[in-house]
Amino acid sequence: MLACFSERTKNFANTRDVFTARIQSYIQEEKNYLQAAVIGEIGNNSFDHNFAFLRNGFPGGVFCELEYNGMCSVLADFGKGIRQSLKPVLPAINSDREAVEAAFTKRISGRFPEQRGNGLKFVSEVIQQNKWHLYLQSGTGACLIDGGGMFFQERTVVINGCLAIINFNKES
Repeated sequence: MLACFSERTKNFANTRDVFTARIQSYIQEEKNYLQAAVIGEIGNNSFDHNFAFLRNGFPGGVFCELEYNGMCSVLADFGKGIRQSLKPVLPAINSDREAVEAAFTKRISGRFPEQRGNGLKFVSEVIQQNKWHLYLQSGTGACLIDGGGMFFQERTVVINGCLAIINFNKES
């Protein structure tokens, strides 16, 4: 998915510490801790669930645009995706849509035996309460969240890894 981005791209973080530094800079500039928490949760998942994962020999990481149009943030990784992350703990998952829905609605983590899995529920709650918008896709499974709730769908375009677009503009 991110073959067009090289490791020199300023918005690509190869490691969690680089990503964390960018989030800290965002907090310093914007003073919006809630937005930073949402961005951080999604970006940190990319590192947590793709540790040592290589796609076509390219090391994992996150493309993170924090100043897109001043109101949006775009995060993307080319990791294994939500379905492959959850398959070991939820072997009955049969589609990417089911995996995305489980990630947002169940207290589950692909990092078994760790007792985790509340992060995307936090993201959903904050997005809905603030009437922001989130589009997240992994594989062919997609989730749309706004002030009206969460909606899950199966798409025809495949995203290898995850793509998240967060719109912080309440007017949209």
